[in-house]
Amino acid sequence: MPMLLRPEPMLAATADEIADAASLAAAARDADGAFPSQAFEALAAIGATAGLPLAAGDMTRLLHLLATVGRGDLSVGRIFEGHVNTLFLMKTRGTAAQQRLWDRAAADGALYGVWNTDQPAAPLRLEGGRLVGKKSFCTGIDGLHRAIVTVNDGPERQMIVVPLGGLSVDREWWHPLGMHASGSHVVDFTGLKVEPDWMLGGPGDYVRQPWFSAGAMRFAAVHVGGLHAVFDIAVDHMRRTGRGADPYQSHRLAEMGIAVEQAYGWLQTAGAAWTRAAGSSDQSQGREAIAAANAARCAIERLALDILETAERSVGAAGFIAPHPLERRIRDLRTYLRQPNPDGALAGLGQAILERAWVPGVKASQA
Repeated sequence: MPMLLRPEPMLAATADEIADAASLAAAARDADGAFPSQAFEALAAIGATAGLPLAAGDMTRLLHLLATVGRGDLSVGRIFEGHVNTLFLMKTRGTAAQQRLWDRAAADGALYGVWNTDQPAAPLRLEGGRLVGKKSFCTGIDGLHRAIVTVNDGPERQMIVVPLGGLSVDREWWHPLGMHASGSHVVDFTGLKVEPDWMLGGPGDYVRQPWFSAGAMRFAAVHVGGLHAVFDIAVDHMRRTGRGADPYQSHRLAEMGIAVEQAYGWLQTAGAAWTRAAGSSDQSQGREAIAAANAARCAIERLALDILETAERSVGAAGFIAPHPLERRIRDLRTYLRQPNPDGALAGLGQAILERAWVPGVKASQA
């Protein structure tokens, strides 16, 4: 197994090159909330936005890639995760013609997103061949080319691929503590005529299991990159200030280092479970993949919160004062960790343990 604190290079670029590209102009984009175009131009230039490792056997590599982008910047990581999810859905649900079109566009620099959350007062629907209503949390709207949106089609959700030019965007509500540059605004699709070839897959394909629930590992992988960045900043601060030799600070650095290593280990666990599920028709493997993702998500959240508290204690008040890099990272990571239904994920894991769908340690011992 490779040393997890320094993940193996992915694609043609090294992990450091990918993280550096993702970090470009991060402080400026945090200040103005604009789309992080410099970062994505740099990622595209080194081949990190096209030709992604999306095959079932590549899931662990993909999770490390997501973590590396998140280590550079969490707003970029969130947008990038949506791009990855879109390409995965296109690869697994799209027609051959759709796949060729989207892959070719991605190779030319196009970026994509997936938006499922309806505006409560005006949920998106399809009426007479046209869209009516709004989506909220439309991450990356100011820099994406197309996005997958979902509408109710009877009891199931149908995916529709939509172009994003000329839509009405409400940016007034987006005033978060962190993740400013992720630009998760409200978009009004009312009046947009849907062409037949915009339909992606069939009703229910978006939430097809185990891939929908197990896919939570993608954002958890970005969280791993975020907690790794907090660790990086704390280590650098100790070196610059000469405080690292203090035994209490040494203890804190050691605790954070152990936590980072554990977080990468969860990427290995979840990636391996996904690969087993994709290569088997046995439904128990799918249940295991969901349970592993739930376990990883909950564990990574706890590790991230522990690292945040320890880093805050290590650096002290200086880390809460901009432009210290820890100040932005604290805001971004604490905001991004608030993903939906963590209690449900933990309850689902407990049920999986009761049903022996997930038995801790067994797969690791067989590897």
